[in-house]
Amino acid sequence: MAGTEIAMIALVLLLAYIYLGYPLLLCALARLWPRPHSFDPAYTPSVTLLISAHNEAKVIRSKIENSLELDYPAGKLSIVVVSDCSDDGTDQKVLGFADRGVLLIRARERRGKTAALNLAMAGVTSEIVVFSDANAIYEPTAIRQLVRHFSDHSIGYVVGHARYHEDIESSAGGSEGAYWDLEVMLKRWESQFSSVVGGDGAIYAIRATLYQPMQETDINDFVNPLQIVALGYRGIFEEMAWCTERPAGEFGREFQRKVRIVNRSFSGFLRVPQAHNPLCTGRFAWQLVSHKLLRWLSPYILSLLVAVILLDRALAPVTLWDQILAALVCSLLALAAIGWLLDKKKLPHMIFYLPYYFMLVNVASAIGILLRLRGTVITTWATVRQEQDAPSGLLPVTGRLITLACLSLLALVALLGSGLAGNLQALTVAAYLLILSLLHALLIYPSLMLPLAQLLGKPVARDQGYSPEVTLLIAAYNEAGSIESKLLNSLALDYPRDRLRILVVSDGSADGTNEIVSRYADRGIELLAFPVNRGKIAAINEAMKGIGSEVVVLSDANVSYSSSAVSKLVRNLSDPRVGAVSGKVVLANSTVSYGNAERSYYSVEHAIQECEGSLGALIGADGAMYAIRRSLFTPPLADTILDDLVIAMEIARQGHLVVHEKEALGIEVNQQELKGEFYRKARIAAGGYQCLLRASGLPRLSQPLLLFCFVSHKVLRWVSGLLFLALIGVLIQIQLQSVSGVPTFFSCLLLLLAGGVLLALLVQLFPALKRVKAANYCHYFHMLMAASLVGCYLGLTGRQKVTWRRGEV
Repeated sequence: MAGTEIAMIALVLLLAYIYLGYPLLLCALARLWPRPHSFDPAYTPSVTLLISAHNEAKVIRSKIENSLELDYPAGKLSIVVVSDCSDDGTDQKVLGFADRGVLLIRARERRGKTAALNLAMAGVTSEIVVFSDANAIYEPTAIRQLVRHFSDHSIGYVVGHARYHEDIESSAGGSEGAYWDLEVMLKRWESQFSSVVGGDGAIYAIRATLYQPMQETDINDFVNPLQIVALGYRGIFEEMAWCTERPAGEFGREFQRKVRIVNRSFSGFLRVPQAHNPLCTGRFAWQLVSHKLLRWLSPYILSLLVAVILLDRALAPVTLWDQILAALVCSLLALAAIGWLLDKKKLPHMIFYLPYYFMLVNVASAIGILLRLRGTVITTWATVRQEQDAPSGLLPVTGRLITLACLSLLALVALLGSGLAGNLQALTVAAYLLILSLLHALLIYPSLMLPLAQLLGKPVARDQGYSPEVTLLIAAYNEAGSIESKLLNSLALDYPRDRLRILVVSDGSADGTNEIVSRYADRGIELLAFPVNRGKIAAINEAMKGIGSEVVVLSDANVSYSSSAVSKLVRNLSDPRVGAVSGKVVLANSTVSYGNAERSYYSVEHAIQECEGSLGALIGADGAMYAIRRSLFTPPLADTILDDLVIAMEIARQGHLVVHEKEALGIEVNQQELKGEFYRKARIAAGGYQCLLRASGLPRLSQPLLLFCFVSHKVLRWVSGLLFLALIGVLIQIQLQSVSGVPTFFSCLLLLLAGGVLLALLVQLFPALKRVKAANYCHYFHMLMAASLVGCYLGLTGRQKVTWRRGEV
């Protein structure tokens, strides 16, 4: 048997042990060799109920009232709320219960939950401490059920049962509930066999004397139990001591929570090595490694399995075992992808949302571990309620990131794991799919747009006399060479002067731009100058706060408008269905060496924009000239790269039309040579990947036409470099597999593509060849492909600077 096959079997068995073998073995061992303990139901030691809170104003009153009603001797129960620098009124509400014995301890600065608990524990004098979260509502006898176990002096901590409750069922909540059902079984068996692994921040109790001050990076309900077990005590799971909590409710928020938990728990695992030393903790060490460490490492084990499969494909023929394994992995990923697509539904079938949740948890584990290995430990925390109140744009990682990873891995495994490297039929299918994707982006979609516009076009009612109040917002950064001509051009616009406000927002200009603009103050031009260059969108967001006009026209400082441009733009907004209008900006590039190729490219681009505009589904807008309704503006994140795309698409997502006005003309002088244009295209692709990863401005599934245009016009262009490289790789594989020696369509295509790459390289080495039209076009095309690849790297790694300017990356 080959070494790769042995490795595959070993990895599959290891994964089977993690998810199936350990639970079954634990169940058997707990029944065969249990470790019973005694407990006294009448045991009622002094107890401190310690409630952690950060900005819990919405739930803290209910929590305290619930705590005051618990069935426990009043003289033996103290209620303490430790506030980690809450600033939403939480503390004031807690102080309202001071006359009923509730004590507030407030941290002086926000340093995280563990630091706050260290502060509170310094003043605890009771025998037992019960840790709780502010949203955990206890069953009346919960504390009695917990503390009765401490009558046995071998017990160091007792963990209760957190039950999840949703007002409206969701797939994320259902997944978390199913996950927790499995956890409850494991806790029950671990408790019977040795000690339950970890606590539960919502409901668990310890002997106060066993508390050891922890580092701020520690997750208290995991590290504290490890310390207690390392001291020789046991941890028990008490299912009858229960509380209710709300799950995250959305996969994106659940994902973030899992990243935090794994990141901090893995850090705690490394910090208490005695806990996973079998010479020190015996049975518990096996449970800890099996239940936690191996599960956290499972995404890396899965990745290693895929790598071994691919290596095996390269070294040996495809076997039935390989195909079955690949089919299982592909099925899991396909179901996960469908689960994501359905996660906004009320409650899709568990066959879809459980695989999605499984993938989500694994990717979260991988990220959490990676962050810790890089030295990053998440210290502060935000509750589910706070995350739900936060704007969705602030969520750094969403379910769509997981979807992208799932679909990418699905494509890889489906093509390679199924035997692509040695299967001529699979290679052929892959080649046709790649060719079709590239042709659709470059030829088919542009050709489809004209008939689609004629069949499905949405005529816009344009009122030539419509003249609302307009603010012309000009974004500028070090534009001393062009700003004066822009101001003179703006003053000459054919629009009622009393209804046109001209505002220049200077984003940290230091070349005299501000002084030039200031000289035009007596002619009604306003300047909003910021001292630091933060990026165009940050400046626009700040400027928009002070704009009250009905319409805003956004412009760059180096673009000259035709006199009627603003009037032509805003007439479209007389139709209440229209939310944004993009103009037509023509590049004056007669002096650049690639001018002919660029003019052809933009002539096709303008034709596409015009057709999309006729459909009311223009994808994005031209940042140099577009008008929006002020009321529809949604501020993008300050580091957004493609601000014009995101702003316009957010308006489209609200159900408004985004149209194109070909008679609103602007001229932008482009004097950049190919290097500058390359950087600009790479920046656009990087911004596209940023949009995909953040789900910024993505069309809704209920907008199929807009979604079709978005994928065809933007997404396929952003990934065109990857598709092009993949096509060349697949064609080379086909050529290696071919035995006939007779030229085929694919061999001719490979020769054509190789010749094109060679010609582009020759043009790069000998620029004089650009005078040959075919060579110029070939060079420009391959520049676009290379820029797409660079943009992919910059976008996925976050290395693209938001403060980019012409000629920079």
